[in-house]
Amino acid sequence: MLKYWWILILLFTAQMLKAQTDTISISGMFYHTNVYVYNPSVADSFSVQSIIINNDTITHELEANGIELDLSTYEMKEGDKVSIQVIYYAGNYAPVIVNPQALMPPVKFRISKPKYSKDKELKWLVRGVPGDYPIVVEQYKWNAWKTVATIDPIDTVANNLYRVKIQPHSGKNIYRVKSHNIKGEEIVSRESIFSDSKTSKVNIQNKKFTDEIILSSKTDYEIYDLHGNLNQSGFDRYIKISELTKGKYLLFFDNQIQEFKKK
Repeated sequence: MLKYWWILILLFTAQMLKAQTDTISISGMFYHTNVYVYNPSVADSFSVQSIIINNDTITHELEANGIELDLSTYEMKEGDKVSIQVIYYAGNYAPVIVNPQALMPPVKFRISKPKYSKDKELKWLVRGVPGDYPIVVEQYKWNAWKTVATIDPIDTVANNLYRVKIQPHSGKNIYRVKSHNIKGEEIVSRESIFSDSKTSKVNIQNKKFTDEIILSSKTDYEIYDLHGNLNQSGFDRYIKISELTKGKYLLFFDNQIQEFKKK
């Protein structure tokens, strides 16, 4: 009989402890980012009892170690005030709000002006959180912006140094870097303008164009017909043109555009 009473006392004590709760609270503003809560558990018992978001209480779908709070379901606008209270059983391990910074103003995504180094590298910094888009390096040549490199971004709020090898042409070079922020808005750096003293002007060596075009050094090139159709492109000194039909073409090379006649 005594043993029976001890069991009842232990069960009653356990229920009393479970009935006692504590609260973790954060507040801030809505910036289109979900909040994540780590919910500790022992066996089948989870720590979180309920969650209150701006006076709306959630008691369902809480029996998981990871809880995602989708704030967009509350029809809030960016900058609206948000208050979150996580109520948990005091006898259990305390839950953790994994990303409280979600209610803080995001660091504005910026790309610094690229800088050119003597080892033919373009370097720049990014700050803030980029969107789910690549970082694109462009060079302005032949009267248009050309993509020369594509890089996967690093998702972080710290400064990050990026670098990429490039092939500058003779004369004035213009480069820029662009990507998108988390809203999908395009972010473009200031233009980097420089000249590389070690890069000489490229000249055409031959005067008749039957099988190939010979340049003074390797360079990027593109060949278009007079209707604007791209026929060939590459990076070389010797450009094979034997398969081109006879006629006039435009050769884009180095920082120049010249017309030639295939015979």
